[in-house]
Amino acid sequence: MKRTLQILLSGILVCTIQLGFAQTRYLDEVFTDEEIMMTTVTFGTNINFLTSDFSDAATFGPNIFELQVAAATPGAEIPAAYFDPADPSTAVKVTNVDMDVYEPIQDNDDVTARPVMVYIHTGNFLPPPINGSPTGRKDDLTAVELCEQWAKRGYVAISVDYRLGWNPIAETVQERTGTLLNAVYRAIHDVKHGVRYLRRDAAADNTFGIDESKIVLYGQGSGGYVSQAYTTLDNPSVELFLEKFLPNPFDPSVSYVDTLQVGNAEGLNGQLTLYQNSDNTSSEVHMSVNAGGALADESWLEEGDVPMVAFHSVRDDFAPFTEGTVIVTTTNEPVVDVMGSNYFIQKANDLGNNDIFASIPDGDVYTDAARAIYGSSYEVSFGETETVKHCRRIISNSTSISCLPK
Repeated sequence: MKRTLQILLSGILVCTIQLGFAQTRYLDEVFTDEEIMMTTVTFGTNINFLTSDFSDAATFGPNIFELQVAAATPGAEIPAAYFDPADPSTAVKVTNVDMDVYEPIQDNDDVTARPVMVYIHTGNFLPPPINGSPTGRKDDLTAVELCEQWAKRGYVAISVDYRLGWNPIAETVQERTGTLLNAVYRAIHDVKHGVRYLRRDAAADNTFGIDESKIVLYGQGSGGYVSQAYTTLDNPSVELFLEKFLPNPFDPSVSYVDTLQVGNAEGLNGQLTLYQNSDNTSSEVHMSVNAGGALADESWLEEGDVPMVAFHSVRDDFAPFTEGTVIVTTTNEPVVDVMGSNYFIQKANDLGNNDIFASIPDGDVYTDAARAIYGSSYEVSFGETETVKHCRRIISNSTSISCLPK
């Protein structure tokens, strides 16, 4: 396990720059552009919350029943009307969920069990340009570049898609918060279903030649929220009922996220989900990386959670570096209070979750640059100051590359 994570972390830290020493797999590019390939795979079908109409239970109820019967019946096909947003015969719509798989061409590779990087894209849980950005797809230029870099270093890199949809222009913060939290929750389900797809394939044909004991999530922006929630949300009956996740703080029995409707932590057994896992395939991953996202709440992070690495700017106005309120770029409106990288990496270190990184050698340029700014303070937006935290557990210092400002 220790060696596994050391290799994975080393590959992540140099994913965009070719270092000037002898080529070492997972650190350096050992394959050329011509020696890697990309394949798009559909790994699931589920309800499309962007195009479905849930305003009339008498209309959508029978649709849901028909869809769930089809999803639970081996070999059954979902009627085409459910895929067509313009078809008025169904109120509920579905969408296929895809992943792009980047890998060294297996005929050119003597390694048959290769570690996996699962990239989760940014985009504010809305499609571009509605999200106020040109990005927000699994084939964003950043997604393609990172995945190609990882593939050329010997990894199998997955750019996974997930379903979108929430209401950023709602009149109340309660509705904005509720619809966004549900969008994040659904995204977790989609990524988990993707991981189960990879594991299920590895146990059968192993189409992509992966090592299912070495799976890392790398979330960028909005995807960072997903990667952190994926690896820390393990007790929804408690963790989704914190005060900030309650529409009415005086009613602790009702959360913004209704698991009876949208499913349990795995995305199963809800009234508005179609995912099945009849063979109980695991969705376990072994490490998470956050690039500009945040953690929903510090109480979600517990001893024994997977090791974490984070990259974050001290001057991020939308996802707090330490802790604060998420501001959605679409409307510049507040949504929910969260913990940023400067906070949760510190806690992960203190819990011992990152002790696995202790024996990573000192002296590389990235680690030295990170350590050089421990305790440094920076003037940031709104007249505030951010101080880069020291890692109180010295053996975990190498993970604090997260503290590097832009």
